[in-house]
Amino acid sequence: MSGSTINTVSVFLGGAVVGLTLSGATLWYLHRDKRGTKSESTYKSEENAAQDSRQMERELSQLYQSSLMSTPGGRARLATSSGGRARHGSSMFLVNDTVLSDSNRDQPSPEQQSMLDLLYNIAADQANRDGCVHRGITCSLCGQSPLCGVRYKCGSCTDYDVCECCEVKDLHNRTHTFIKIYIPVPPLANSRMPLYKPMYPGKERNTDILSWEQICAFKNETYFDQCEIEAIHEEYKSLCTTKEGITREVFNLCLGPLALDSNLVIDRLFKFYDRDGDRVISLHEMMMGLSIMAKGSLVEKIPYAFQGYDLENKNSLSKENVSKMFKAYFHVTIELVRDVVKACEEEMMSNFDDNDGKPVSALFSAPIPSGSISAGNNKAPLPINPGGSESMYPVMEAMSQDAVAEMVDNIFKMANLKDCQRMSYEKFHEVALTDSSLMAWFDALGTVF
Repeated sequence: MSGSTINTVSVFLGGAVVGLTLSGATLWYLHRDKRGTKSESTYKSEENAAQDSRQMERELSQLYQSSLMSTPGGRARLATSSGGRARHGSSMFLVNDTVLSDSNRDQPSPEQQSMLDLLYNIAADQANRDGCVHRGITCSLCGQSPLCGVRYKCGSCTDYDVCECCEVKDLHNRTHTFIKIYIPVPPLANSRMPLYKPMYPGKERNTDILSWEQICAFKNETYFDQCEIEAIHEEYKSLCTTKEGITREVFNLCLGPLALDSNLVIDRLFKFYDRDGDRVISLHEMMMGLSIMAKGSLVEKIPYAFQGYDLENKNSLSKENVSKMFKAYFHVTIELVRDVVKACEEEMMSNFDDNDGKPVSALFSAPIPSGSISAGNNKAPLPINPGGSESMYPVMEAMSQDAVAEMVDNIFKMANLKDCQRMSYEKFHEVALTDSSLMAWFDALGTVF
């Protein structure tokens, strides 16, 4: 090996081969099935990674001059032959199509052993994946039949499946989602029909790409790095139904059932993203909004929360402004809790074991109180559990109508304002730093996107 260049390092593990082609810095897998058929998948970096390739060559040259291979049965020295072949179930290294010599029996360093373990685990993982055969399923792109390894089934198309090699090519409709299937489904039990509608309302193939100048500009204006910016751009493209950007209709779709009824919190959140007020959220507006929502500090969020309360655009807040926003937040929270409780009830009923014929009341040791449950303290009653008894949501008791008025009064007292006075931004900022209830509506629905 002295004086020569390592171009390819291969590890044989049973019927699978994993190799590292150093000249092009390419990691590739080669599997040879029982019929001797080869199937190859590659993940290539840029071909100009010559510097990294030379560094890898130097490291691997040192590594394989004194290396051992970890096998399921323990440590075994590498075979000594030229052009030799690995026995079935054994493992060995092949450099430039020549089996390494075991003349040097020194133990590898921890770094060297880590590299050996990594290569061995990659080969073992690929061999295990290819052992899963999806009989009766054909890859819709490369035609592999039966499909081996991980199967990706489109949930929105009629009978569309791809193998893991073709899935990474990203040639399918970007608004569709794939179901990852590892364990083969019985052939006759496979559904040939679409399982659900597309989850994204955007166009099928949006080929817009970000320039390097745009990425750098977003990095300077937001808290996102390059990978996050590119991922948000892909999400943005999947949601755009027009070239202008994300419309209010698509924004409502992102909120699910919460957007079925008009709500002030939803209106103000859309206005937060739609900075220029053109009723469409552009890519720049989405980036800026998500940066504040996901990574902004409390001090950075306070000005936008204040704008949400300022319904009259007077740069000051009245008690009525704050009260309207609190009530809107109250109703949104009620709907969120309603959905959670409903899902919990359905899960409980589906998992409930009634084989013994016992009534539901047998699960509870405490006696059930007689009579109806009143709101108490002359407070307005809270919404009841849908489909349940007249019990109330205990977690929402503090948000009753009377409690909203009391909270507003306390906030204005903290700001040292009288009933007729309006709250300036400076006073709002001071109170928001100590009273989190003023910021509650702003974070009620998360980031939306």
